[in-house]
Amino acid sequence: MRKTAGAGSKKTRDRDLVGDVPQMATVQDLMGANPPPSGRPLARRTAKGKTGPKVPPKINLKAVAEALIDEGLDPATEIARVLKGRPMLDDNGNEVHDPVTGEVVTQHLVDPETRLRTLNSLLEFTQPKLKAVEVKMSGSLELTSEQLDQRLAMLLQKAQK
Repeated sequence: MRKTAGAGSKKTRDRDLVGDVPQMATVQDLMGANPPPSGRPLARRTAKGKTGPKVPPKINLKAVAEALIDEGLDPATEIARVLKGRPMLDDNGNEVHDPVTGEVVTQHLVDPETRLRTLNSLLEFTQPKLKAVEVKMSGSLELTSEQLDQRLAMLLQKAQK
């Protein structure tokens, strides 16, 4: 039995241990708690009662989308709202304006590194990825700056197609 610590009472050890000197656990004490491995891998049970590798449950994305709509949450809108931030307010609840530019000061809800990673991830969905271009050059180029500008403009126009 263990005494409970109440108002004015001291915490005491278990009555069975009173008077004994504390001892460190030995290797033999620990062997009973963790038996050595048998060399046979543990079989996992699936939901159907069969043994085999554990298969993660499938997420019903349609149900998730419906639940979000029912709650009035659109993930794309919410991400945009968080990335955009909110206007900073003073003690009276009025928007704070930058004294130099006169624009409303924005307070971001996430740190700059998270904003940058998220915007970089979203960039893949809004901008096409650039293709690698191999350039072979031999000899020396003797182009005027005007010829070089024309050549670059032609290559940029070709790349936009």
